[in-house]
Amino acid sequence: MLNLKNFLFWILLNLVLVKLSNNAALSIYEQKKYKRYTDSQGLYSNKDDVEILTLENFKSEIYGNRRAWLVEFYNSWCGFCQRFAPSWKALATDVREWKDVIAIGVLDCSNDDNYPICRDFEVMAYPTLRYFHENYQEGPKNFGVKVRAGSDVNEHRQKLLEVIVQEQNESRGKMYPNLLPYDSNNVSQLYELISENVKYIFLIVQEPSQFVGEEVIMDLHHINDFIVRYAFNNNSELVNTLNVNKYPALFAIEKGSSPQKLNSITSDREGFKIAIRSFLIPKNINVPLNDTNKQIYKGKWVEAQVPDMTSFMQEREREALKEKVKKMGDVVFQMDLETALRYSLKREVGSVKEITGDKLEALKAYINILVKYFPFGKYGQAFLVELKDYISNEETVKGSEIGKIVKDAEKEDRQVFSSPQQWLGCKGSSSSYRGYPCGVWKMFHYLTVNAADSSSGLKGTNPKVALEAMHGYIKNFFGCADCSNHFQEMAKRREIDKVQSWDDSILWLWMAHNEVNKRLSGDPTEDPEYPKIQFPSKERCTQCYDKDDSWKLPEVLHYLKQVYSNINVRYIGSDTRILHLGLDGSLSSNSSSVFKTIDTIVVLLGLTFCYLVNKCNSQRHITTV
Repeated sequence: MLNLKNFLFWILLNLVLVKLSNNAALSIYEQKKYKRYTDSQGLYSNKDDVEILTLENFKSEIYGNRRAWLVEFYNSWCGFCQRFAPSWKALATDVREWKDVIAIGVLDCSNDDNYPICRDFEVMAYPTLRYFHENYQEGPKNFGVKVRAGSDVNEHRQKLLEVIVQEQNESRGKMYPNLLPYDSNNVSQLYELISENVKYIFLIVQEPSQFVGEEVIMDLHHINDFIVRYAFNNNSELVNTLNVNKYPALFAIEKGSSPQKLNSITSDREGFKIAIRSFLIPKNINVPLNDTNKQIYKGKWVEAQVPDMTSFMQEREREALKEKVKKMGDVVFQMDLETALRYSLKREVGSVKEITGDKLEALKAYINILVKYFPFGKYGQAFLVELKDYISNEETVKGSEIGKIVKDAEKEDRQVFSSPQQWLGCKGSSSSYRGYPCGVWKMFHYLTVNAADSSSGLKGTNPKVALEAMHGYIKNFFGCADCSNHFQEMAKRREIDKVQSWDDSILWLWMAHNEVNKRLSGDPTEDPEYPKIQFPSKERCTQCYDKDDSWKLPEVLHYLKQVYSNINVRYIGSDTRILHLGLDGSLSSNSSSVFKTIDTIVVLLGLTFCYLVNKCNSQRHITTV
């Protein structure tokens, strides 16, 4: 056996050297990434009218720019962000004639390259909208003005106009046309404030809740032959002079002449622009009408594939692996658990500037349950204990410090994580589907089942410990604000605080998950290749269903305990030596004598086979156990 081991390691060492030399050629392709990132990224495409920001261009575009920016910081996996994206694309199209003074931007915080920007700007919920005024300057607290999102494109536009008007009230926004309401009661004074080259003035009288005046002003601000202003109908003397009784109303005002009321097909933004155009055509002033109803691109962007044999073979391997994972059914992958853990600690906890009070208590509960039940090797356990000790001794914890501890733990020589940070069972048909939300559900199902398995029957144990940790985490750290609110409401309605037993805790989380699946079934965020169904399916667990298709809860409970048991974790893509072996090659104390012989051989053979067929794409070793 020892000779076989030495022989296999000798082969492996030589193959690693060959592999490293081949990896150098891949760097040429990596150099082309930046163009792809700015052309298309996450939920947005270069076919949309949004301007895509990245780590590479964010600061150069935002700071010192003569125009302002309204930026959406989003996360591709966030369901609310996916539902939000079409309306944000629609806004960018709707106001594309304003882009010389205000840009509509997006930045994908789920992209590892962009994450430092999101962390530095303290983006802790998605989507987050920030307004950056013209000539914005970099500074320790200059994070932009938070803007409340609307429910559709019209509300988005109105929220933006409110911000612009406020900017002008604070003596900024000089590049915008005048968006402050006209408050004089004499229309003749309009000409006293403008250039002599302006031949005509159009005045819109509207209610304070209406925005048609600001919209038309912005839409037509490029044309120098006339200006548009608006006044509110609470300017009673002006209203009486114009004899207005229906709002909004449009008037044309020529110098030295009485105001002329213009009739329009509709009393809205487009109707008033058509009326202004009709008035000016006989006067040889052209007003181009721009189609603000351009069809919005809602399709998924597909990253261009490199047309070579390597790309073709890699795609075949990916498809083969995806089919293999599907056929394995309801299993848990170590890679998904580790990826969910890393993301939660680095990207969500790590995004919080200062963690104190209830947030700190929620973090402690989360780390405590990870220390007890997360399926790590002994070096992974030491890493979690390090985190626990760090936060236990502090009254205020910086999220950035948590991120640093995790980043240090990711070094190869630490042997904490057994797999690369990528999704396997939770991988969606595109980057905007499944991923982290799937990983979080699986991780907490696993923790709930294994907490019950380890603690059931012990006096003084709390059967809600995993549920409370999950509730506190989602309330305080989960990036999708809409998802967090839904979960908190559901926890209250389903009386999470009244769970009495370990079995109840397992079933509570299962019922909650199925409620979410039912709510999201058919939703735009649903992955068409992985529809939201009631779990487990009848195909996977026939015995879980009664004759009338109702649930047989004892069978469901038994099934959940099997699926999320630690003995059901699969190690595709994971280096099992890290999970079961020490640095000296010896097995950890919790491994059986049978495993010592069998798994060592499986790992070594798997490693050799992996490199022989060129299936390892990093220094991590792929084995199938």
